[in-house]
Amino acid sequence: GMPKEKYDPPDPRRIYTIMSAEEVANGKKSHWAELEISGRVRNLSPSLWSLTHLTALHLNDNYLTRIPPDIAKLHNLVYLDLSSNKLRSLPAELGNMVSLR
Repeated sequence: GMPKEKYDPPDPRRIYTIMSAEEVANGKKSHWAELEISGRVRNLSPSLWSLTHLTALHLNDNYLTRIPPDIAKLHNLVYLDLSSNKLRSLPAELGNMVSLR
């Protein structure tokens, strides 16, 4: 097999794999309905927007300057924390997200 000493940077797509494909297929609700991303993040991974099962997204304490309109894809989202960021504006799509309180 391959030597294990070689360091592979984490695959960004992997970090966000919260539900296995099997669970998704079975329609199981994941325990991971909440996701916290913090630590001076400047850019969000596009794969985040495929996590449509998320109900809560904590993006506080980052250096985000914008939130892409793609956030509207998270149609189960009821809680979104964007406090302590560098946001200059929010996408109009946020206003259309009826489930957000």
